[in-house]
Amino acid sequence: MRFSLAGFLLVCVASCAPTRIVDPIPEGHINATASLGGPLFDYAGTTIPMPLLSLAAGYGVTDKLSAFGGLHITSLLFDDLQLDLGAVGQVLPQDHLVPAVSVSPVANVFLAMRDGSFRLWPEADVNFYWKYNSSGNLIYLTDINWFDFTSTRADDEPQTRHWFPGIALGHRFESEHWEYITELKYLEPGIGNTPNAVGYHGIGGNGAFGIYLGLTRKF
Repeated sequence: MRFSLAGFLLVCVASCAPTRIVDPIPEGHINATASLGGPLFDYAGTTIPMPLLSLAAGYGVTDKLSAFGGLHITSLLFDDLQLDLGAVGQVLPQDHLVPAVSVSPVANVFLAMRDGSFRLWPEADVNFYWKYNSSGNLIYLTDINWFDFTSTRADDEPQTRHWFPGIALGHRFESEHWEYITELKYLEPGIGNTPNAVGYHGIGGNGAFGIYLGLTRKF
């Protein structure tokens, strides 16, 4: 998870997991999720998603408000502690073809345990989602907004940008006790993805696409 382009570090961190929760969990229920995936990069003559592993849990505070926390396992292998802690609340229900809308404030925490360097990136996402059958299967579109209010980047250069947008398109398949999630992300459309240590894929040399799979157990 190290980029030679230090200003692209936030892209890497933001690409580590899919959208945690789109539709709030029913009150008193718990969801436990394992997800795998990451930005597309060149490896052994082909293009594959980076296999970044994370675990997360969510709790239904009310039927329209959930809290969640995520732990990034791959980061731990590099002696980095990476957490995402947040909530999601529904602000509008679905009305036929008009999507339901939820908002999700998140605190993204990054601690390099080897040298103690620390970063905190606030995030504010807006989810638009459509349930299309009685089982609760849904399609969602997420407007991703990361913020970095520090004055310097990871390479000690001045931080001139403070808002880092992205978008995610996903599908959630529901069964009685399980959810199956697939998601495609496009992050940092205004950030050049070269030069870097590996070949990341975006549009016109900017940003990064990511592909993710998730499996959720519902309790």
